[in-house]
Amino acid sequence: MLLDLNRAKEFALDPEQLKELMATFEESLGQEMAIIDTALSAQEALKVEHALHALKGFMPLFTGEPLAQGMTDLYQTSRQQPLDVTRAHYLALKPDLLALLAEVRTWLAAL
Repeated sequence: MLLDLNRAKEFALDPEQLKELMATFEESLGQEMAIIDTALSAQEALKVEHALHALKGFMPLFTGEPLAQGMTDLYQTSRQQPLDVTRAHYLALKPDLLALLAEVRTWLAAL
């Protein structure tokens, strides 16, 4: 399980606010992943970098340290390495990101 709400629960003041945070995260995660996929295909490194930055900001609230750190590392290296290197690292993380998105959607559907 990749979803970890301990930090999100500290941030949210009540269950309704947690639900809103989760809905926002679900939307952002899906959108930013789509932007990254499209930008990688179009060789648009700056768009990839911006989308990774957005995801990096959300990750620590909703997932454990390994995935949050992986996203932070990916964002930082995306600013210094060729797009092909970023693509390889992103594709290595993508299965976990998709699994996290599925867990978020399951959590939201259970409400």
